[in-house]
Amino acid sequence: MATIHAIQNFNVQTVPYIFPPKITPDSCCEVCYTVPSNKTDSPVNMFNESDLQQLHSPTSSKQGNSKNCTSSFPSGITPFSSPPSTTTTNNNINNNSNNNTIYNTVLDVWSDNSHDKNCDFLTCNKMNGLYGLSCGHRFCPDCWRSYLTIKIEEGSSIEIKCMSVGCNVLVIEDFLLTLLKNPPVKDKYLNLLFQRMVESHPSLRFCVGLSCPVLICALEEPKARRVQCERCHAEFCFMCSEAYHAPTSCATLKHWLVKCRDDSGTANYMTAHTKDCPSCHVCIEKNEGCNHMKCSICHYEFCWVCLGVWKSHDAEYYFCSKYQENPDSAKESVRTRARESLERYMFYYERWENHERSLRLEHDQRARIQTRINEKVLKKEGTWIDWQYLLLAADTLRNCRYTLKYTYPHAFYGEKLERKELFEYQQALLEAEVEDLSWKIEHAEITDRADLQNKMDICEKHRLTLLQEFLTN
Repeated sequence: MATIHAIQNFNVQTVPYIFPPKITPDSCCEVCYTVPSNKTDSPVNMFNESDLQQLHSPTSSKQGNSKNCTSSFPSGITPFSSPPSTTTTNNNINNNSNNNTIYNTVLDVWSDNSHDKNCDFLTCNKMNGLYGLSCGHRFCPDCWRSYLTIKIEEGSSIEIKCMSVGCNVLVIEDFLLTLLKNPPVKDKYLNLLFQRMVESHPSLRFCVGLSCPVLICALEEPKARRVQCERCHAEFCFMCSEAYHAPTSCATLKHWLVKCRDDSGTANYMTAHTKDCPSCHVCIEKNEGCNHMKCSICHYEFCWVCLGVWKSHDAEYYFCSKYQENPDSAKESVRTRARESLERYMFYYERWENHERSLRLEHDQRARIQTRINEKVLKKEGTWIDWQYLLLAADTLRNCRYTLKYTYPHAFYGEKLERKELFEYQQALLEAEVEDLSWKIEHAEITDRADLQNKMDICEKHRLTLLQEFLTN
């Protein structure tokens, strides 16, 4: 099968399940395949024709007596009766010092005489030709196919459980593929298996590019490093598959993105349209033009502009020219500290968002530089090599601004950083140099080439300094 071959290609040792041949209704024997110690590198042997003749010969017990059936099974295969005896032993396992794992699959076809009347059949009314797993719950093939098809079409998981209510036994791959007759459903299941295998492999990642089929394999110990697909040129972090985010860790970026999705819109609105009640400090929104406010919680009346007591305004009820002093920090309430926390978040978020917008604008700027270089070459105002430094400058600017963008989540969650002040100092240096480089690129016509290249070197040096600790971990 596809998933087995895919796993074997990545040197993952596997032993495939072997679905047993169909057992006649006269026999109620459950068969357990074991892997002998000298055959772990090859698939498990199935019954041959002579073995089947011996199994269904008159000398074999129709009640599934394991003692009478044992001599009829090939070497390496151990039968047990239905239900299995708790005292059953497996000589192959006892003789194997390595305690090889048992790989088994079960197919039961029960007749009317052997059917358990207490078995849970849900809506299945058939009594013969029932298929079941090791849990003992048995259903007809049509019920199984309908159930398995629905679960696969949902696509939520390949861990499909037994149909019986409350049963947690998982349907094994070969049992499922043997029952399914619809090729598209089979293909979808195999694709889900392959996807699960890749997602669970520490050294494999799917490319994040839109509809890109490339599979990326780490040639060394997997780390949070930048990966670029050779087919679609998508860039992402190998560990978390998000956009590459040095010097921020994967866990920090995850928290930051969740906070941005949950808080950015609310934070912007609260900062622009709300204030805290001076008395109970509940957050209040002004929905009319009058500055006379009355808190709905504590009924405190105050001025929206200066937050002072409304009665103190006297004749200036609807016009406030008072200067609002900063409150005493020793008397700050929990609500005030919460607002300060919000303002701190907005400080970092606005800079994060500003660099994101700048990156989009500078992407368009690079395209304009490319067009301008082509025009100069056509006008014979120099060769392509003469103007190549402008594109290098645009790429340097993009790299530095991209790094700066991801320094803000690191700083926001880095209150306990050992060298936080040093980090913020290096961040400020890079910020200043990046803005200077951006100005020089925009005015490249009047900027000396040597001056521009010197600024590029300075920016790259500061960028690598910021990334040094991240890249060495």
